[in-house]
Amino acid sequence: MKSSVDAAPMTLAATHDGRRKKRLDYRRLLFQIVFLLPAVGFLVVFMFYPIEETFRTSMMQTSALSPPTFIGFENYQRLFASAEFRKGLANVLAWAFWSVVIQIPLAFFIAFSLVAYSNRLTSKLRVIYYMASIMPSAIVAMLGRFIFAPRFGVISTIAQRFGWAWLQNVDFLGDPSKVFWSLFAIATWAYIGFGIVYLMANIEQIPMEIREAAELDGANRLQYALYVVLPMVSYPIRILAIISTVGSLKLFDVPYLMTGGGPVYYSTTLAIILYKQGFVNWRYGRAAAVGVIIFLLSLAFSIAQFSMQRKGGELD
Repeated sequence: MKSSVDAAPMTLAATHDGRRKKRLDYRRLLFQIVFLLPAVGFLVVFMFYPIEETFRTSMMQTSALSPPTFIGFENYQRLFASAEFRKGLANVLAWAFWSVVIQIPLAFFIAFSLVAYSNRLTSKLRVIYYMASIMPSAIVAMLGRFIFAPRFGVISTIAQRFGWAWLQNVDFLGDPSKVFWSLFAIATWAYIGFGIVYLMANIEQIPMEIREAAELDGANRLQYALYVVLPMVSYPIRILAIISTVGSLKLFDVPYLMTGGGPVYYSTTLAIILYKQGFVNWRYGRAAAVGVIIFLLSLAFSIAQFSMQRKGGELD
């Protein structure tokens, strides 16, 4: 009889504790919601709403003098029928491909060399390589035009000095067969510094014992770089690949300031087309359609590369 009497208060106490715990859980949830509201509001106002509004505007025919009218996917059809848009799309896709194929390997080997052959000049070289990345795009474009000017530029002056007649009057920015690679060379010089510094920071984190073990196994510097260091920094390299790809799809400043997208669309990009459609021709709907295409391409490439990382076990 006594045990049953004692069990009743214990049951009531357990029930009371459960209700109290549930009440505390609700308070904790409310506390979390209150602190999340500013972040959610920021995302809605400055991210989700602009994206939704851009999608909506891309379905409209707009001009400076008439109200917008709904035309469905007609803006997209007109864009893909345009030679300028097709060339701009091909340019940014080629730019993204060569950025990953050329700039990232070059940044890796420069970063590895600076770490492997570290001396008193390493920190100064790190600053020199990174300086171009923090220079304003206008200055980078001015330097690029000064280097590639056909008569009085740096390359032309050097060619005259050494008597290289075949190089003296080459119009690097006016020749359709040379303008892409001329702009790419300037962009590589301007943007590679970030990749070098980023990879150096990751290579320097590799323990010294691993390098000593590789040397004991008879690996030279090149083998150590390719078979030990490269796999260990594969995740930062993939992050750089995503940054380079998305940045290539949004490329605007250097091509626009150096060539304006010419000659004959050979250096145009999607961002230049967006600018011309929206701020020169006042076709906001078509400009919004270009923005939607840039967003979808960036999203697709980012998802594809992140899914490759998950399959490789990097994000587990």
